Amino acid sequence: MDTKENLDNLDRVISGLNEAEQEYIKKTYPSLEPEKWHKRIRRKFIAIDIGGSGAFLMERSTGELLNIKAYGVPDYNKKKKANIGNIKTVNPAVLHTKRYNYLR
Repeated sequence: MDTKENLDNLDRVISGLNEAEQEYIKKTYPSLEPEKWHKRIRRKFIAIDIGGSGAFLMERSTGELLNIKAYGVPDYNKKKKANIGNIKTVNPAVLHTKRYNYLR
């Protein structure tokens, strides 16, 4: 189901998200410690979370990235509007800016 390429790209994206988070916190809130981005493997998706909060889902079979509607439910409608992309082509710095992507 998961390809090695998707998992390698996922690790690349997560490390890029951690770097972007450190830069953002250092610039905006210098006294705070940045939260860490991490992955949680689920049955159909891999959750890309920050701290204890969910941010994105990656579909395991295709590598497509999706926003979260609520409690780990993928928002396919927002995917079309936000144009997040695929794990193979996404820029982690741009993905970091779409964390709070309230397109309705």
